[in-house]
Amino acid sequence: MGKSFPLFELTALLYILQYGIAPMLEYKYGDLGSMAVPSDQYLPFATYASLSFIAGLFVFRPKLKLKPLQIDPEMASALGRIFFSIGLLSSLAMLVLPYSLRSIVTFFIILKWPGVFSLIFSEKKIDKLFVIIVFLEIAVTSILNALLIEFIVFSIFILMYISLRYKISTKIKIAVALTGMLFLTIYQGIKAEYRELVWEQEISFEEKVGLLSELITFSSIQETFSEDIDNNDSVLQTISRLNQGFQTSMVIGHVPTHVPFENGTALMEDIASSMVPRFLYPDKRVVNDYQRFNYYTGYSLNASTSMSIGVIGDVYINFGFYGSIVALFLLGMFFSRISLWFYNSYISNNMLNLIWLPFLFSYLIRPGNEFYMVLNHLIKGLIVFFIVRGFLYRYLQRNSLNKQRSIETSESTNYH
Repeated sequence: MGKSFPLFELTALLYILQYGIAPMLEYKYGDLGSMAVPSDQYLPFATYASLSFIAGLFVFRPKLKLKPLQIDPEMASALGRIFFSIGLLSSLAMLVLPYSLRSIVTFFIILKWPGVFSLIFSEKKIDKLFVIIVFLEIAVTSILNALLIEFIVFSIFILMYISLRYKISTKIKIAVALTGMLFLTIYQGIKAEYRELVWEQEISFEEKVGLLSELITFSSIQETFSEDIDNNDSVLQTISRLNQGFQTSMVIGHVPTHVPFENGTALMEDIASSMVPRFLYPDKRVVNDYQRFNYYTGYSLNASTSMSIGVIGDVYINFGFYGSIVALFLLGMFFSRISLWFYNSYISNNMLNLIWLPFLFSYLIRPGNEFYMVLNHLIKGLIVFFIVRGFLYRYLQRNSLNKQRSIETSESTNYH
């Protein structure tokens, strides 16, 4: 952080952590039967599959020249405020729009992300206040609703941009990382109990705060540092939450024993569903379809639960062990090539476009997301980028040029 924009490095770290390290710890310390197949059946596939995908991601990795970072603070301020406003209005629209339109509006809510990242490069104090407000809103909402993934990902990205904008020492970065890990470990220790109470009944904001303060006590913090990992609930819950391998292990245990390999058919359906609008393709896939999860895992999710088998699982059901190694490397190369093209075409000549990288690839870095979700979001994100670049950028640039001419004319008049 601060020397580059480690997007794919973060992806590699999370894949190794959630498909490799966490499952290994789960096998050693976790609940009996949480992994569907033995370690000697799961770990070889997860290891080769993850490393193959990661290797592909770095084939076309662009060499980002981000120092010095030349970004127009006025442009960053104007663009950030517009995105911030769109995200806020979209959030309000969700309260009144019918369900059929909410998926489209949800996409525009996410524009507050590049908006906040853009405001980081503004020199106006009010813009810094907007950044703090959005960060606190996401933090409080995620913590009180026991859904931390958005907050975790957003925090990592915002630290990347702050590290590029300001000079931050390595000691501070390490301190922030350790503090974050400590908080997550403590929170995971009480999360199951807290989530059960919050999700099963209507609880007010004040009651949620009070409940958290009751659950997070000195004794619960002390238990986090217990060396007896077998009885350390905080550490065991953290391992369990990090582990994305249990879905993959269920797929390995179920395909092809009970369900045959798709031989590329399911992957082609994912690609078609990502590229064709629903009104032209009424039968296109639904994101995180519980029936699809049940079919490929043999598990039994209910209709109210969303879960996917992840990118690695999606490739495995198509090509099996050896075919997946090749296919994942090619998929990694594809995403790597997209990032190189985007950097060379749009970031190298306008560093402000760096704010779009999390918007385009935010679903890629999360190992639990299915391939359809990753590709679908990437395509929609690029469409939004081209619309914004084609209309909004030109308007802001014209407006900035007119202001500059007005200032020059005023100065010339005053001089004469």
